[in-house]
Amino acid sequence: MSAETLSFDTLTFDHPAACRPARLTASLFLPEPCERPAPCMVILTSSAGVQRHREHFYAQALNEAGTAALIVDSFAGRGVRRTVADQTLVSAAQMEGDAFAALALLRADQRIDPERIGLMGVSKGGVATLNTAIAVRQRWRNGFPHLFDLHVAICPGATAQHRDATTHGLPIFFMLAAHDDYTPAPLAIEYAERMRSAGNARIKVKVYGSAHHGWESIGPVFDIKDAENWSCCRNFIEDDGRHFIPALGEALSEPDYQAWARLHCVTKGARAGGGTPELKRRATADLLTFLYSAGFAPRWTTPPIRDMLVV
Repeated sequence: MSAETLSFDTLTFDHPAACRPARLTASLFLPEPCERPAPCMVILTSSAGVQRHREHFYAQALNEAGTAALIVDSFAGRGVRRTVADQTLVSAAQMEGDAFAALALLRADQRIDPERIGLMGVSKGGVATLNTAIAVRQRWRNGFPHLFDLHVAICPGATAQHRDATTHGLPIFFMLAAHDDYTPAPLAIEYAERMRSAGNARIKVKVYGSAHHGWESIGPVFDIKDAENWSCCRNFIEDDGRHFIPALGEALSEPDYQAWARLHCVTKGARAGGGTPELKRRATADLLTFLYSAGFAPRWTTPPIRDMLVV
């Protein structure tokens, strides 16, 4: 599987954590042979950055199903290796801007179908993926006119939920882990229900009962000792971007919220891994089935995701 390297400038928009310009790179994987123009999924990374067993695994699975994949590296262009120990090094809002800049790039590429470009992300990338689906945020993006055609959020953090959970009504797939102590599934399930109640009937939620955070990593569950854990920092994002903290009873600006949270609710440590080949195969089949139902995986039939189960 060979990649084409693309460079582009991020989209900056009206948010304190998304207003700094950056030059990024991304890896484009095209299925061969494939229909032209091809559907494409933009892949945002977790806070660990681009990983062979995760982002490259998904790109290969997508290619085998007839879908192009663009892995966006939100970190290297900003001089960052990982954000596990400090999530402010690259914000989810910056990754949101990266995603939309990638969308503009792909829409201008004649090899890609501009009506079939989706977005997916794991953990931190899942947060950014959900943010791209929220309708009120479209007003923040300085008139950027385009939207992703569907969204897949894998173990997304959902402690910060928009007060107005109205989406653009496009398909969203939540893929969650029952034993996740990093980005707990119950909060994401609640967010999905709030999105449904706000009018989006095209939401699917799947909880994997044996799974931990980062199930793409096959092997024993391991401790991430330096992980910033925001799972206790429940808040609601107001339409002006402030964070309303129920425990405090008031709304704080983004910088003030970050400072408050580090003093009052952020903890250290989380668990991840524990994946098995069977779990990885089943979850990937669910992903491709969801994409197939939306016309995104033209070659997908049934599960032979055999030899691509790299660790």
